[in-house]
Amino acid sequence: MKSNYKILIVEDEILVATDIQESLESLGYTVQDMVDTGLKAIAAVEKELPDLILMDINLKGEMTGIDAAKIISKDSDVPIIYLTANADIDTVNKAKVALPYGYIIKPFTDKDLQTNIEIAIFKFASDLKQKMESEQFNSFFDLKDHEKNQIIVHANKGLEKINIKDVYFIEKDNHKTIIHLADDEIVTNRSFSELTGLFPQKYFIQVSKFFVINALKVFAVKYPEIIIADKMTVISVDEEYREMVKTINSELGEIVDNE
Repeated sequence: MKSNYKILIVEDEILVATDIQESLESLGYTVQDMVDTGLKAIAAVEKELPDLILMDINLKGEMTGIDAAKIISKDSDVPIIYLTANADIDTVNKAKVALPYGYIIKPFTDKDLQTNIEIAIFKFASDLKQKMESEQFNSFFDLKDHEKNQIIVHANKGLEKINIKDVYFIEKDNHKTIIHLADDEIVTNRSFSELTGLFPQKYFIQVSKFFVINALKVFAVKYPEIIIADKMTVISVDEEYREMVKTINSELGEIVDNE
């Protein structure tokens, strides 16, 4: 089986974590990282959003896997499957609070692992699609109200999860809107104004009729042109936006210096 799914393992027993890693890789999955505490799990998700998390319930330290899952689910949209040696009803009831996408009892087989992962990812995608199609979608993913660190858009290739910090600039191209990442472009039919409105205005600044840039990705500002870091893309600032751009946080360069 071939898969592009990236999975985060949260398990405090190194031998168990290693066994899980070997099982996942033999099944064709990619292990994004292995961590042994709830705090490390939260940090790992903030660094890079995985496609799925395998979360041990009983972790060392003050934070349980359930506690970590609650915090992660509050700020990030990612399916979580619990791993535990406890099948008692009290543990199950506590686990239900964080709305997991699966619950695997140790010891388990590779088949148990694969079945739960595939069902969880399928159900997660289905749940996201329903949210997107609901009338509440725009408010649910409005970053200004919910301070999410990612958005989910219905792109030409299907549902796409996008980390806000990974976006360099957004471009209007006829009836399409293109989100430019470091090594990828996400094309969507959602309108330019509607899509850019989901991004935090503190950093995402409109510089022309066709471009909104992430000020934190600016390499240099030489009016009327802005050079985007890494990609070294040159974007011209339209006349009507120049004064407005200069007044936001006392010019783009200051935004970058302060971060």
